[in-house]
Amino acid sequence: MPRIKKLLIANRNEIARRILRAAQPLGIATVAVYSEADAQALHVQEADEAYCIGPAPSLESYLRIDKLIETALKAGADAIHPGYGFVSESPAFAQACAEAGITLVGPTPQAIANMADKACAKEIAQQAGLPCIPGFSEPNASVVDLMAAAQRIGYPVMIKALAGGGGRGMRLVLNESEFASQLHSAQLEAKNAFNDDRVMLEKAIINPRHIEIQVLADTHGHAVHLGERDCSVQRRHQKIVEEAPSPAVSPELRARMGEAALKLVHATGYVGAGTVEFLLDTQGNFYFIEMNTRLQVEHGVTEAITGIDLVQWQLRIASGEQLSLQQEQITFTGHAIQGRLCAEDPARDFMPQTGPVLAWQPDPNSRCDHALQTGGEVSPWYDSLLAKVIVHADNRLAACEKLADALNRTVLVGFEHNALYLQRIASHPVFQGGEFGTGFLATHADALLAPQVFQHEIAVAAAYLAFEQHGDSRAWPKPLNNFSSTRALVRPLKLKVKGKTLLLQVTQGSNAYTINGLGDETIHIAQLQIKRCTLLSSNQGVWVKSWLNPQAVLVEDETLLSASALGEGVFQPSITSPMNGKITQVLVQPGQQVEAGTVLVCLEAMKMEHRITAKSAAVVEAVHVNVGDQMKLKQIMVQLKPTQ
Repeated sequence: MPRIKKLLIANRNEIARRILRAAQPLGIATVAVYSEADAQALHVQEADEAYCIGPAPSLESYLRIDKLIETALKAGADAIHPGYGFVSESPAFAQACAEAGITLVGPTPQAIANMADKACAKEIAQQAGLPCIPGFSEPNASVVDLMAAAQRIGYPVMIKALAGGGGRGMRLVLNESEFASQLHSAQLEAKNAFNDDRVMLEKAIINPRHIEIQVLADTHGHAVHLGERDCSVQRRHQKIVEEAPSPAVSPELRARMGEAALKLVHATGYVGAGTVEFLLDTQGNFYFIEMNTRLQVEHGVTEAITGIDLVQWQLRIASGEQLSLQQEQITFTGHAIQGRLCAEDPARDFMPQTGPVLAWQPDPNSRCDHALQTGGEVSPWYDSLLAKVIVHADNRLAACEKLADALNRTVLVGFEHNALYLQRIASHPVFQGGEFGTGFLATHADALLAPQVFQHEIAVAAAYLAFEQHGDSRAWPKPLNNFSSTRALVRPLKLKVKGKTLLLQVTQGSNAYTINGLGDETIHIAQLQIKRCTLLSSNQGVWVKSWLNPQAVLVEDETLLSASALGEGVFQPSITSPMNGKITQVLVQPGQQVEAGTVLVCLEAMKMEHRITAKSAAVVEAVHVNVGDQMKLKQIMVQLKPTQ
């Protein structure tokens, strides 16, 4: 197999940049692809060549196998690295590469196909001697068949989409009465995500740990494992925080799980980097659940503790090199933890966020894999993952503290994100103690999602808006700035923060400001305190971020806006889209009476479905959308009128 000379990266953003960093020191020329939405992305700027492959929707660009192959041939690329997501676990893409004479940096089409189908993967794993969870996986089973199987397995059971992963199409069913509705929900989500609504059942293991083993295998029959990662901190089966090694895995258990993973590698003739995933119960028993036939989002924590560059080894293996690593040579140093920084608002059920990147500065003391740039934009077309903050320390507690500190020092302003949520996870005593399972986030949701108090930031914003903002200030007419013929001028302000209206009074003194209206106490803000904050104006208002606070807050100035402009006490007839996205369900029709909380439509954005509800009792006057329609931000979807 010849050495790779030119590599096309069939992906985008941070993982595309990660592959670029691995390829360039090996002397491999690089080719980026991009959708129209990603024309200014960093991976496009950093590659040796770049080609547009279609419009923003991934179905018309990053998922177009024909376009990817055509572009590789046009660019003269002899290999393709698919990264993760998109076509990375597509047997059809792997086959298309083989037919075009292009080396895929990954396993064979057959190995991908075998592991992509969960039922097939489970059968192969059982034959190879891996422990598996009891279940039922007839691909064409009816609802009646599935309900009967659930009874035989015994509740609780887990419904899983056969065709995909990432937590989509998964539902926990506690009893028979909720089985039918949960099955319908899982199948609908699987159909939307994978265009395949087939499911399987497994006995649910309550609050297990999610442990995965990293493997590397060459084309010469040699394979090793690189220990485990603990991915138990999950929300709706989506990983949030990952670490290596696991606090729950002893050297003896690691050896047994690693041996099981390598059995599966040899049984499938696997080549390249892959991950064998297990559930670990409270008694120390582990069960195979699936194999990811690609690089993982969390591969960086394994790199940190082993010193092994997984992406470079993928490229070297794909070039036909023998894997020089021997199992006994692989050692683990210290502890590494990764937090997934995402464009989502934890305070609003993690709704995805879009918007301009007004400021971006990662912590310089930790590894941060990202593709963000100040002045850029977070679009609604793709997954909400923005960056991966990865820390490495001598021990686990030190790594927890280092991750919390790194998140505190990270500056990301322009939209809501989950940095504070991640910081609270890293600082939580249960997480730091290491005794938790996949139910950790749900169990401790009250503490992790408690509203943050932004009193200091609001006071800074008030002083800034009242006296320091230059140019066209809505807080006070410009000719009257700093003018008073008698005494210190009191500036009234009407601010809106997190949906709450605040009536404040600001007075300027000598190098300081006095703010009243934020609670019972008077607050004093020195000019130096304002200078130590990040203050950025946008068309929404002013963003304020204090030093060592992972979260910025948006302060809207409504001082000079009329009641009609604010819509105070006025029925809001138009239900508009909160983001760009695609309509997946329309649940009302004209003439229908709805109550507050009634779901009107469902909107898919950033690979998640969002339920858009009525804010008050009303009658549906008109529906302006159909299933499949692409929505733009603030586009009208449903028109309501008050009930008589």
